[in-house]
Amino acid sequence: MPTSTRFDKETETVLKKAAGVLGMTKSEVVRNSVREYCLRIIKEKKKTPWEIYEPIHTAGGSGHGKRVLKQKEILKTKLETKRKKWSL
Repeated sequence: MPTSTRFDKETETVLKKAAGVLGMTKSEVVRNSVREYCLRIIKEKKKTPWEIYEPIHTAGGSGHGKRVLKQKEILKTKLETKRKKWSL
């Protein structure tokens, strides 16, 4: 299916150089480039939030030590302290 695209001078120059280096026509370079780019975009859009975050996730927790593991105990202590403060 024919499609027409207009490029600025800089893009046209880069395209001609790339086609020359690869030994391909400009049309082949454009087709391959668009195909690879679109497939990459589709793949990225299908990722779950965890798959996007995972590469930058560093192990070691939140930096709060065992606070997360002892959350019930901490909350109980705070509530008892608050209750004692307001009791007669």
